[in-house]
Amino acid sequence: MTDELILQEVNKSYGPDILMLRDVNLTLAKGTHLSVLGPSGSGKTTLLRIIAGLESIDSGNILFNGKSLQDIPPYKRSFGYMFQDFALFPHMNVFQNVAFGLKMKNKDKGEIKTRVGKMLELTGLSGYENRNVNELSGGERQRVALARTLAPSPRLLMLDEPLSSLDRVLRQNLLGELTDIIATLNITTIFVTHDHEEAFAAGSTVLIMKEGRIEQKGSREDLIQRPANEWVRHFLS
Repeated sequence: MTDELILQEVNKSYGPDILMLRDVNLTLAKGTHLSVLGPSGSGKTTLLRIIAGLESIDSGNILFNGKSLQDIPPYKRSFGYMFQDFALFPHMNVFQNVAFGLKMKNKDKGEIKTRVGKMLELTGLSGYENRNVNELSGGERQRVALARTLAPSPRLLMLDEPLSSLDRVLRQNLLGELTDIIATLNITTIFVTHDHEEAFAAGSTVLIMKEGRIEQKGSREDLIQRPANEWVRHFLS
């Protein structure tokens, strides 16, 4: 696999006293499923947002397929971002929500109908096209959000705490479904979570963050058997 996403010495702050990312270097090969794990405030969501282009960086560079993303707006990056609260459009039904990104790309009606149908089938929502999203369960809304994110065929999929708004039992049930869906896709994925179980299930590689820095990146075996320092050892215990 060739390197697809590269972050070089990336720094991001919110004022002089709040440094969220500190000299972040990251190389992510095409097709990698990466989990980003860390406590609240460690910079996980900020990392996603600067990759997506929703926030600018103070210094450093971000490259995708060898090209800098610095001057490329979010809508031209062709990345998929699934928000923590799903951010579904309440005035649209399931079909309209999933079709939204395709309409923004000016796809024709036939192509939109076919693509939405495939995404609903992939996420187990066939037959839900005309449902009001406000009447869906939390798990169903989560799957609609995933289908909407995947519909435009993003080059990179980013999931920001996609299960955190659900109760524990539902989270455990949906984790397997979500990881199965991701596994069927040949797409680079970044899955952000503060939950150890989710991180190890969703990513073949796990990156651990603390106070805006990358403490360690590796497989579950690497992290547990060969922690980089005492903080990582304690965090994973």
